[in-house]
Formats: sequence, C-alpha cells, structure tokens
Amino acid sequence: MNEYNLPSDFLKSGRIQLPQAFIYTHRTGQNTTKNRVVLTTHLFCFLTEGGKEIVIGSEKLKLEENYFALIRAGNCFMSEKISENSKYASTLIFFTNELVQAFHLTHQQKINDVIKKEKIQPKDILHFNNNAFTKAFAHSLSFVPINSVELIKLKLQEILFYLLETQPGELCSLFAAAQNSNDDLLFKNIVDSNIDSSLSVQELAFLCNMSLSTFKRKFTKIFNDSPTNWIRQKRMERAAFLLTYNKERPSDIYLRLGYENFSSFTQSFKAFYGKTPKEYQMTSLS
Repeated sequence: MNEYNLPSDFLKSGRIQLPQAFIYTHRTGQNTTKNRVVLTTHLFCFLTEGGKEIVIGSEKLKLEENYFALIRAGNCFMSEKISENSKYASTLIFFTNELVQAFHLTHQQKINDVIKKEKIQPKDILHFNNNAFTKAFAHSLSFVPINSVELIKLKLQEILFYLLETQPGELCSLFAAAQNSNDDLLFKNIVDSNIDSSLSVQELAFLCNMSLSTFKRKFTKIFNDSPTNWIRQKRMERAAFLLTYNKERPSDIYLRLGYENFSSFTQSFKAFYGKTPKEYQMTSLS
C-alpha cells in the first residue's frame, strides 16, 4: 500500500506554501489497491483512461469515464484500475476550502434555495455525469500553465458554476451543513458501511481520523466488543444469509465480504460455524 499526502506530494519539492488551486495530471501503468491518501484540500477528479475506487468515511464510489467526482478534504483510500491498454490517467484539480466559501458567498441565494427545496444532505463524494462540456473542460486544463494560480481559480469557478446550472442537487451537497453532529453515529456509519470490505482495523481507524488505540477504545465502548470479533461475526452472519436465503455459491460471495481469496474465507467460516461454507449451505437447504 502506498501512502500520499495530497496535493503536497505532487508539488515540486521545496515549495513551502500550498497554492489555493493546483492542477495535476496523474498517469500510471499499474493497478493500485487501497492507496492511503490524506487530502488536505478538496479535489476534482476527471478520468481519461481506466477506473478508480474511492472510500471516504461511510461513502464508497467506483468511478468510470462516464462520470467524474468531487472529493472533500479528509482521509480516504483510493484504488486505480488500468484500462485494456494498460493505462490509467486522470486530471486532478486541488482547491482549498477558502475558494469553496468564496463561490458560496457569490451564489449564496441560489445554493441555499436548492438546499432548502431539495432537502440536500452533505456528502463526502460528489458524483457528476461527464458530458461533452465537462470532457472539453477537462481537456482544456492541460493547456493551463501550472504556476498560473489565478487562471486555475477561474477554471475552478467555471466548472463550479456550470455544475450549479446543470447538476445543482449534487453540487449543493458540497455546501450543505452537516445535519447530525453526533460523533458516535458518524463512527457507527463508517464502520457499518465498510463491513463488506477488505479494510483492516487500522485502515478503518484511518478513515475515522483516529489513532488505532483511540479507535479500538471507542469501538469497544460503542459495540461492546473488539473490532476484530465484531467485524468477523457480522461478515459471517452476512455469509450465512447469502448461502441460505439467496442460495449463492460460496465462490461467488467471498470477495463481496471483504476476503481477498476463497481459502481465507473458507477457513474463517469453518472456524466460526464448524463447517465449510458448502457444508453449511447443504445442511441448511436439506
């Protein structure tokens, strides 16, 4: 697993202060899995080749070329999948919260009307349709001088205003205030949303912006069990349901339950139920 602090790691070495807006073209020829990313600014991600998966908080998104995303600042995991041509490419715009606030101030009446009318809730990942305009916009970013911060800020305003006009419901979730500040509820949502994933306990702690020891203490307080035991139990209960009621094959469900291979899933299931998944399914259906 690679670890990144973005956009700092993409900037030229020796630069002390982060710019308010920054464009970066990212390319690779290899699949990557669960890159650990600390986003210190917000991020627009425009794919030009390949696919991307993003996990932040309780939200997860699989991104393809027909869509692009806006990701809030915070801790997240990103995985990249190369295309059939063995390439991955994306154009990224990093921008500070000050620029978001400035845009909100300029268009406050319309944004607030949309939030109120459509009862918009805040989101960590915003998902937009990629059309002819936005594809041309992403292409135009390659011609912007990297050091021209003011021009980059204008390009940012352009895409934000276009989305406010064409996809206001999705964009305005960026400006919606959190409706529930209950830390325990947020913690539970993040854990519940990532049960069926391959994230380790340490990686869950990262998503919750906590040290491992703090995460374990909070987890035990809320769930009255250790993270390892509780997550294993929930995964096994989910597996038993899929095998018994959905009648799915064991080999078809292990990846969905967060196991990286069928062997480890079978061993974990047998240790929990005393039978292999196939034996358990045959017994329950007989």
